[in-house]
Amino acid sequence: MKRIHISIILLILAVICSCRSNHSIAEDVATAELALASDDVSATREICDNLVGNATNSGITATEWARLSLLYMQLNERTDDPEVIELAAQCYREAFKTNSDSARHFYQNLPVEDDKYAMTLASIVHSLDNPSNIPADHDMEVPIDSI
Repeated sequence: MKRIHISIILLILAVICSCRSNHSIAEDVATAELALASDDVSATREICDNLVGNATNSGITATEWARLSLLYMQLNERTDDPEVIELAAQCYREAFKTNSDSARHFYQNLPVEDDKYAMTLASIVHSLDNPSNIPADHDMEVPIDSI
């Protein structure tokens, strides 16, 4: 039964990919989500990278940016590739830059199983954008009490 579902998903992916001239960004994101659901990590990464790479000419919405950020976080979980964290953070920032209300609404209304990705990503982006002052080595030298 599982093979039938995977076959159907792959057939849908093939049909969607063959109609490249009449597709939308939302369909591409959905295709990437289907590929990830089928454990096709390389196809998911390729689709996401193409969308992010062509983002300057396209009109990606805040919700699509947010969906891409979650896809990259899920890819990181499966591949442990640090580059996808950077891409996830980029998509997260773009989502809020495009439309902060839509992005906030998206991240606040995720299914429970996706909350961990959004929370981790928000923490990473916050840490990157607001680094704390780490004291230099000489600042950490504390005189030792001789008593």
